[in-house]
Formats: sequence, structure tokens, C-alpha cells
Amino acid sequence: MTKDQGLPMYHTTTWLLWLLAALLPTMLTRNPFYLIVLLLAVAVVYSTIGRSSPLAASWGLLLRVGLSLAAFSALINPLTVHHGDTPLLTLPRLSLRLGGIVLLELGGRITLEALSYGLVNGLSLMAVLLVFATFNVLVDHHQLLRSIPAFLYQTGMVISIAIAFVPQMMASLQEIREAQTIRGHRFRGIRDLLPLFMPLLTSGLERAIQLAESMEARGFGGDVSRSHQGQALSYKVSIALSLFGLLAGMFWYGYFPAARWVGGSVVLGSVVLCSLVLRALGQRVERSRYRRELWQRRDALVSAASLASLGLFALFWLLDRRALVFYPYPRFALPTFNPLIGLASLAPIAPVLAAPKRGKP
Repeated sequence: MTKDQGLPMYHTTTWLLWLLAALLPTMLTRNPFYLIVLLLAVAVVYSTIGRSSPLAASWGLLLRVGLSLAAFSALINPLTVHHGDTPLLTLPRLSLRLGGIVLLELGGRITLEALSYGLVNGLSLMAVLLVFATFNVLVDHHQLLRSIPAFLYQTGMVISIAIAFVPQMMASLQEIREAQTIRGHRFRGIRDLLPLFMPLLTSGLERAIQLAESMEARGFGGDVSRSHQGQALSYKVSIALSLFGLLAGMFWYGYFPAARWVGGSVVLGSVVLCSLVLRALGQRVERSRYRRELWQRRDALVSAASLASLGLFALFWLLDRRALVFYPYPRFALPTFNPLIGLASLAPIAPVLAAPKRGKP
């Protein structure tokens, strides 16, 4: 089954596993080789599958802004950090002082180590932005919200509004700009932006009012439970006790090594109590599913690749953490490259490889 735009219909769980597999390398490693492999893999997914999504235009603009910020962060590091044993050049110093205190100092001694560290941080930020942009243009947001546990339905509604806010605003901005251009308006400076922002603000307020009216008409936020108020109070007290027990157990486990079994038992009991209460709260919410997602063979392939990538990165993080670390100070040296880690970084390309061919379901 494919979407009308030709996008392969993957299961929501598949995209969530893909998101974890693509984000974990950005958090565990600063090796530029692995980050470049990850960037290329995610970029192929975005350009091959995500370009035909109706959300690609709105996210594309935000992605370009984010990439500009990533490039700025990569360049600002060598201008502000002067550590390292490999100097490249010396620039004039520009200092911002408050009395006798130096608040900011730009320029001075530019080192290869500071430049490489800034570039690696920029690569990591670019990877995070591209991963989230790809996930947002490809995942089915309605199915994603339906996968939220029942006791978090109000949180899910808030998240759905937050997720849809930026794409809707960018789409409205594009429509208003096209309409103003057709009317002969030309945007030459800041003063010419007023006819652009006033309709944007008005349309945003109209959407907010319509959303509030529709939520009120559907009884959102009302008490759908038929239980007694005492039962609701018991749920709150149980959750508070479980959270307090969790903190107390972790404190005991960390500060009393001779009796860690006591802290572990308290933590386990608190987790069980909290799980039972949340399960009971979820059963109070009635949910209807009119269409269920199908788990297909390509979902299994992409999920297997994502789980394998997660497992490999977790294994290296636990057993050989130095293989993931890149720190150019005090003297720059090329980072190592492990083929297994490189293969794990390439795993996010799996949705493209497992996608159905055109004309096939």
C-alpha cells in the first residue's frame, strides 16, 4: 500500500525505530566519518522519499535555516576557542568588555583543533535537524498520535497541535506571499513585510479560534470518567508515592552500597505501582480505531536494520567507547574508522532500499 503521493506506507512503529536508530549516533559519537555516513544516508531518504511529501516545502525552508545555524556554530568555535597545538593563522582580536571583565573575544589564534571540533559539532547539529525533518515529512502524524498511550491522550492532543503549528504557518506564509505577489506587491525591505505578517497573524488567530471551538464541541478536557472523586484522588496519591519511592530507592542505591538490594527493591516496587496506576487510568479512556495499520514485510526489514544499528552502537558504547569518541585536543589526529560502526551509521538508508517499486503495492 502506498500513499497517493507515491510515498511508501511504513508502519508508525517502523518510523519510530528508524528515528531512534538515526538519532542515537548523533548522541553517542562525534566521529566525523560516522556522522558524514549518517548524514548521507538520511539525506538520501529525504531526497528520495520525502521530496514528494506535501510537507516537504514547509520543512525545507526550516531545514535551510537550521543548516545555516549549524554552519554558523561550526565557524564560531575556532573564533572563540584558541586551544590546540596546531595554529593555522592569527586574526585581529575583537573583545567585548564590561568593566574589567572580558565577556566575548573573537579572533586571535586560530587552531586546527578548534576548527575541527567546531566542524564536528556542526555536522552533529545538521544530522539532528535532517533526521527530524525527514521523520516529520514521512511519518503519518495521525497514526503517530494514535500510538500514544490512552492515559496521555491530552498530552497527545497538545503535541499534535504543536507539531502541526509550524508547517501550517509556513504553508499560510507561502500562500499569502503568492497572493500578495499576484496583486503586484513587491517585498523590497522590512516596511514591505507588513502586508505579509498581518494576514498571517489573522489567519493564525482564526485557526486557533476554530480549533478551540471544535475541541469544546467535542468535550475535550471534560471528565469522561464515571468513577468517584475518591478514586481519582487515590490515583494521584499512588502516582505521588510511586515517584517518591523511585527517588528514594535511587538515592538509597547510590549512597548505601552495602544494602543496594533495598534500594533496588524500592525502585522495582515503585515502577510496578506506577505502571498499574497508569494502566488503570488508560482503561478509563475509551478509544475507537476505525482503521488499523498493516505490518508488512518491508516494515520488518527496516525495523530489523534499525534494531541492529541500535544494538551495535549500544554494544560499542558499553564495551569499546573509545571507538566512538573523537577529541582533537591537544594535537589533531585523524579519527579511526570501524567498518561495523560505519555500517550501523548507514542503517537509516533502509527505507529507500526496502521501498516498493513503482506500480507495486
